[in-house]
Amino acid sequence: MNLDLSTLRLNAIDLGVLFSSDLIASVLLVLVLLVARMIANRLLRARTDAQPHVQRRWFATIRNVILFLLLIGLVLIWAPQLRTFALSLTAVAVAVVVATKELILCLLGSFMRASSRPFSVGDWIEVGAVRGEVIDHSVFMTRLQQFEPGSFHYAGRTVDIPNSAFFTTPIHNLTIGRDYIFHSFSITVEPKFSLVAQSDRINAVIDRHYGAFAAEAQRINASLERRTGVDLLDPEVSTRFSTTDLGKYRVSIRLFCPTRLAERLENDITRDLMSEFHDLAERPQQ
Repeated sequence: MNLDLSTLRLNAIDLGVLFSSDLIASVLLVLVLLVARMIANRLLRARTDAQPHVQRRWFATIRNVILFLLLIGLVLIWAPQLRTFALSLTAVAVAVVVATKELILCLLGSFMRASSRPFSVGDWIEVGAVRGEVIDHSVFMTRLQQFEPGSFHYAGRTVDIPNSAFFTTPIHNLTIGRDYIFHSFSITVEPKFSLVAQSDRINAVIDRHYGAFAAEAQRINASLERRTGVDLLDPEVSTRFSTTDLGKYRVSIRLFCPTRLAERLENDITRDLMSEFHDLAERPQQ
């Protein structure tokens, strides 16, 4: 009887020592990783030559690597206890899986993003009807600095997309148009004069506003084709004449222009062409 009590007492002491050693190891692991993250972030902030979106990308990468190492380290430390606990709670584990299906899908979506790398921090993407710049991502969600609908102007708000959405919604990476985009717009006028006959005047107005960007657009277009291996549209200015369902004349214009100036160029060209067309419409027909 005395031997049995001694054995039980010894087992209790061993379990207590084992538990406390695992706890100490876990605390040390957390402290080491926190210090490593602080040092890495401080070194990164010291890099004044790095662009803000590049720094954000590295901050997110450092944080996710630290979290991954922490998860792996804790699993390795507590593996014996976790194994015993898991065997006794199999039924509960099944229920937890069913209840946390969305979280599991988010984790799988994060793994898919990390393995296929459809985008990274600083990229411009479009997921469903949401378009914006990726400013952060974690194992559960991706945060975007949202753009105004139909444009590349920041809306001043952020949106969080669960990573589970990547399984059901196509991801469009718009980074190729970060600096230059193909911007199309059209002008419709009453059929009071021959719009096609005014091609030279239309081209002169376009060249007045866009001519300063033409050479740079050619260089950027060629650079994008070499970098991506994709044959892009011709960067030359495109004008196309057509009519509407109501029989009015329409001229459609396509420019390969700086993204930040696309709306301003459209507004300036449209304003001058409308003034030209108004003068033509007011002239007496020969």
